[in-house]
Amino acid sequence: MTTVFVAGAHGQTGGRIVRELVKEGYEVRGLVRNEEHHRDMEAAGATAYLGDLSESFSEGLKGADVVICSVGAGATGDPEHVDHVGTVRLIEQCVLDQIPRFVLISSMGTTNPEDMPPFLKPFLIAKRKAEKVLEESGMVYTIIRPGGLTNDPGTGRVSASIHLAQSGRISRDDVAAAAVLSLRMEEAHNRAFDLIEGPETLKDALRGLKGLDGSGS
Repeated sequence: MTTVFVAGAHGQTGGRIVRELVKEGYEVRGLVRNEEHHRDMEAAGATAYLGDLSESFSEGLKGADVVICSVGAGATGDPEHVDHVGTVRLIEQCVLDQIPRFVLISSMGTTNPEDMPPFLKPFLIAKRKAEKVLEESGMVYTIIRPGGLTNDPGTGRVSASIHLAQSGRISRDDVAAAAVLSLRMEEAHNRAFDLIEGPETLKDALRGLKGLDGSGS
């Protein structure tokens, strides 16, 4: 059984990733920040590890096959501390522990922050710093850059490409499904791609990444 460690496991997207992984039969370890979240992870069928990316998290990494990172500073957090430094710390520990596979939930606009609303720039710049470290880490990576996140039910219909010409929105359900699907689709290996709602099935959209040029940065 493949063991997946999820950072940000109790977040709105991370929680959906945990549930999707459990449903698909993976052994799931979730990094959470307090005892209440610990109980929620156990109820979801995952093993919980207390900690965060600035403190303790490495115990849960031991023996993991894959790491999915879905952390984010949010509206009130420090993007440099969370989206850059914390995420890079996780990437570096994965390299030390020889974990072969890493999936990062990032954001559309990281490669062109100057074109985005000013309040988003610090978050996008911090996320892009972490993306670059992951791309150069030697691990097999997937970087998913969703558009505006919604809590609407997933449709399973998306548009995905290295760079989408248009912006858009995407259900967190569909981001979680894409993250889990990417684990078993080689077309998503060593790829960074934008993801918004659209006309294609998730599987067809990820298949369409084949032959496209890596990170697109």
